[in-house]
Amino acid sequence: MLDEKDLQYLAEMEKRIDARMTEMADEARRGAVHDMQVIIENTIMPSLKLLAEGQRTLLETMAPKTRVEELEDDMQLLKAVVRSQSERIDALEKRLA
Repeated sequence: MLDEKDLQYLAEMEKRIDARMTEMADEARRGAVHDMQVIIENTIMPSLKLLAEGQRTLLETMAPKTRVEELEDDMQLLKAVVRSQSERIDALEKRLA
């Protein structure tokens, strides 16, 4: 049978084992966090930087909305003028024929 000294030794051993397991779990967690940070730094961040550069390039080269609207208005006017002039030319050609 176990005496008081044996029980005390077992209790201390259990505490040491618990402390060591907690320490190992903390180390594993820190290692996993470090691995995640390395993955983010080496794979995700470069991709995000490239995406941001592409977005910046698009914004720099894209015409402002107001300019596009002005060009659309100009195109509608030009189409109307061309249509009108084509009709006048057709009418003149019919008169001459």
